[in-house]
Amino acid sequence: MKIARVEAHALFPENHIKIAGIDRKLPQEMAVVEIETGDGHIGHGMTAICPSVTVAALVNSKIGPMIKGMDARAIVPVWTAIYTDLCQRGHTGIAYHALSMIDIALWDIRGKALGEPVWRLLGGARNRVPCYVTMGLPSFEREQLAEIAKHWVGLGFGGLKIVVGVIARHQADKFANVSDALEEDARRVKAMRDAVGDKIEIAVDINCVLDDTNALQLAQLLEPYDVHFIEEPTQDNDPARMADFRRKARQLVATGQSLGGLSRFGAILAHGAADILQPNVTNCGGYTGGLRVADAALAFGKPITNGGGATLHTAHLIAGAANGIACEWHPYMVAGGMASVFKHTTEPVNGWLEMSEKPGLGFELNPDALKTFKMPG
Repeated sequence: MKIARVEAHALFPENHIKIAGIDRKLPQEMAVVEIETGDGHIGHGMTAICPSVTVAALVNSKIGPMIKGMDARAIVPVWTAIYTDLCQRGHTGIAYHALSMIDIALWDIRGKALGEPVWRLLGGARNRVPCYVTMGLPSFEREQLAEIAKHWVGLGFGGLKIVVGVIARHQADKFANVSDALEEDARRVKAMRDAVGDKIEIAVDINCVLDDTNALQLAQLLEPYDVHFIEEPTQDNDPARMADFRRKARQLVATGQSLGGLSRFGAILAHGAADILQPNVTNCGGYTGGLRVADAALAFGKPITNGGGATLHTAHLIAGAANGIACEWHPYMVAGGMASVFKHTTEPVNGWLEMSEKPGLGFELNPDALKTFKMPG
């Protein structure tokens, strides 16, 4: 099972948002890779939220030639070879995106060769995972948020998430002051809470866009609406500042979807900066990296969830690890773009994502997508 072919592609599919009077297309940039062994096994991986053309070029020009001829079954030596060469002195960034999708493809191959789904090879803790849905974008009006929230709750989801902070950061000129902009975020969350009642969990995602003072002010404004957790509350996911935020805020703190490298997660845990870790296998080092994060979190008594749009990939980690508890379902990043790039994908039913029994990832690259959505460069 020697690695014989490594081929990466930069893609630009679109998600069609059509709900509550909204009708627009949201493009999604991603990179995918195919790895083929000498005996004919083919695995695929992906990464996103990165300069995909650059990542694909790095794989094709540097990583592919480096790992050709290596044993696809020996994932740790392949992982270590890439890390040692491209992530010297703890660097992550683009190299970690490339490393992540290579690792995912190798686990896909391992599953297919053994006739087992990846989630079972990762531990097999559960064969289905509950999902909350990220349904609130900054461009949606309050009335639309209420309608959309009721729509997803009607489909069986027990948790919702809304993006906040962007209004204060990028639309402050529409308000008298920053406080008023933050209060608009609170009004938007209130509209959702009023629409769905008290039994549905509502989370918010600051996406690191607010300074510490404004983030804490927003947390205080949200207290009447029983927010379950606040995601990425501090700039740069700084552990010390996030720990300070966590001590002062009454909500749980979640973070990790944008982090690569075990040391970043270790610092979050050591500082007591988060209640929930969110490793995303498409940028934290694949399943090999994700398992290490899960075990580190377990040592600190912390659960892991999926954060980011790569639900179908990260769900394998959440289902496999002992401390996996939930996945984020992002219909504006997953349902459209992923379904057009991959074949045989699944969606949550009544708020639960059933894990496939098919070997490997359980879904395949669509060859037509490699042409239809190919990015220039």
